[in-house]
Order: sequence, then C-alpha cells, then structure tokens
Amino acid sequence: MRAQEFVVEKKRLKRLKELTFMGSQCTKDCSGHRAGYDWSVARGRRSASSWSPSFNKGAQLAATGH
Repeated sequence: MRAQEFVVEKKRLKRLKELTFMGSQCTKDCSGHRAGYDWSVARGRRSASSWSPSFNKGAQLAATGH
C-alpha cells in the first residue's frame, strides 16, 4: 500500500468509527439501524430477528426503549 492510499484508508476507518446510531456503532450511513428502529416503533417497539444485523440492532434499540 502506498503512503497516499494508507492516509485515505486511515481517514475512512476513522469516519466509520465515528458513525453511531443512538450509541450503537454502524457502518456506511446507519440506514439499516434507522430503518429497523422505525420499523419497530411502527409495530409497537417489537424486536426483529430475521433481517440484517444492522436492521435488527435498530429494532432492538427501539424495543428496549431508546
């Protein structure tokens, strides 16, 4: 890996570490967490277990009262 690629990768990883949704770390843009949270709230704050891990985590946050 060249020096410039290393710097770009380091910055990308730092941004990923900073991404959170209600205290839960997420990757990319936290859209899965947000969708799961909204889904759970619309259904009386139920948990989910059959979707993506990030969706399930968002639903879990809603179900536990966050």
